[in-house]
Amino acid sequence: MAKQTLNKSINAKKLHPRTMTALPEHETTIPFAAVLDNIRVDRDWVTFHYLSEPYGCPRESLHAAVTGGIAKEPAATVAAAAIPAAPAPEPEAVNLPFEALSSNIKGLSRAKVPGGWLIASSNGGVTFYPDPDHSWDGYTSA
Repeated sequence: MAKQTLNKSINAKKLHPRTMTALPEHETTIPFAAVLDNIRVDRDWVTFHYLSEPYGCPRESLHAAVTGGIAKEPAATVAAAAIPAAPAPEPEAVNLPFEALSSNIKGLSRAKVPGGWLIASSNGGVTFYPDPDHSWDGYTSA
């Protein structure tokens, strides 16, 4: 479920991060305007994360404290969370042709990029040479 912002304060139990069970005597007041995420509804109990810590409270308490409420059907919330996201499309291949430079440094080359040149050496060093007109011929003026 997407992030929700509280429109009033609620009381919630802090949960054990691994087992997600309520910790004894750890009731906390979650303040107005707090941002909650990872909201999960399980019948009449809701678990969520506030400031990266897990908490839980009765569903009705949270339902009344968020704009628009939370899902009335727990199965719909769980089912929606279980649907995997569509795989990201494969990135388009980029052609960045490098040309060798005549230098006393072995394996130095350049590639034309917006605003100048990308200079790379075979040992992994990379730098940018600003030349908006791409007028540099690859040689020094000396």
